[in-house]
Amino acid sequence: MNTRTLLNFALLAIAGLLAWAVFYEPGIKPEPVLSPLTSINAERIQTIRLAHKSRQAIQLERKQGNWFVTAPIQAPANTPMVETLLSIAKTPSYSHYPVQNINLSNLNLEPPEARLTLDGLALAFGTTEPLHQRRYVLVKDRVHLISDNAFQAVASGTADFVDPALFPGDYAITELRLPQVTIEAGNPKVSPKRTIVLRRTQETWSAEGTNGKPTSEAIAKLVKAWQQHTAQQVELKGNRATLVTIEVQREGVPPIQLELLATLPRLILARSDFGVEYHLSVSAWNTLFQLPRN
Repeated sequence: MNTRTLLNFALLAIAGLLAWAVFYEPGIKPEPVLSPLTSINAERIQTIRLAHKSRQAIQLERKQGNWFVTAPIQAPANTPMVETLLSIAKTPSYSHYPVQNINLSNLNLEPPEARLTLDGLALAFGTTEPLHQRRYVLVKDRVHLISDNAFQAVASGTADFVDPALFPGDYAITELRLPQVTIEAGNPKVSPKRTIVLRRTQETWSAEGTNGKPTSEAIAKLVKAWQQHTAQQVELKGNRATLVTIEVQREGVPPIQLELLATLPRLILARSDFGVEYHLSVSAWNTLFQLPRN
């Protein structure tokens, strides 16, 4: 066997050793598997309660597979926000300590910054530690350190947990009563005394009170925009004056009244039955009040 062949074998052996070292990383201990914060099954949780230092407690309940805000208002819930709360049950605990060895008041755990109760299990949230900014959480007789990512949801207000959809659920709109809105130099002008009625008869749409005769397809497009629209922001209902009321009929459920608030040129719709306001983008004046041209 000549020198070149030996050299090739040696290089192959070195390459094999390097590949083994990269794959198996000898001498490097694998990351420990972290235990979850709780052992409860999030899919079985039926009730969530949030208590804060300086605001009303929030209650959420699962009913027939869907989540609802049931206190301090009653409205369909924002599903992603609820799922964030539920995910805290299985968030990794980086470390935990017996409560007997800790001064809870030093960690803002007595009283806590906030308390999250998943069915009957209470999780108390304190301050964060300075090194990794992990949050102290008291569960039963142990204080845990967890990632602080989910605390924003825990600290959120009631309106943040309300579904931002104008019409939650899959109930098809059959009739819309809207005020006439014209756009002048980019600004909306609402005529409260002039009503446009969009009505579905079987599979055909008709319009009353419009200028011209829009096609069934154009009306259906506008109605679909209402059906699918979501708010940029939801807030608890304030004391703003109502400019006009929008009436909506849907299949199989009671009618809905939306209050168009006198906040022009801002577009804010309110639902008194939910106790919330939907803040919409300026472009929604065109999307929701102007019949599309074919």
